Amino acid sequence: MEKIFIGNLKISAVIGTLEHERHTPQELCFDLELCCDGTAAAISDDLHDAVDYSAVEAAVVKTVSGSSFFLLEALTRSVGETILSFPQVLSCTVRVAKPAASRYGALISYQAAFDRSRG
Repeated sequence: MEKIFIGNLKISAVIGTLEHERHTPQELCFDLELCCDGTAAAISDDLHDAVDYSAVEAAVVKTVSGSSFFLLEALTRSVGETILSFPQVLSCTVRVAKPAASRYGALISYQAAFDRSRG
């Protein structure tokens, strides 16, 4: 099983439960790990046999920027479902950090793993 990493993907979105968070988009930072079988792509050297990571990135940006979840858990699940909509992706791990969440400078993040059997 091969892995594709998309790291430090910054996207602004409405996220949070506090009143000011419901009106002002915040920058979020995503780290994505996609598991796939890259054998066919390695042999053919053809994008049609591979995970098009630029298409995955664009789909995640569209999903996140158009969202307005209250919780990181719900947003993360939506991103996981978006990634699994690509047929070559067998499973994925999504980590989202919310830099503005801590008053004390801590980096708050949430991570979840998704696969086709669990969703």
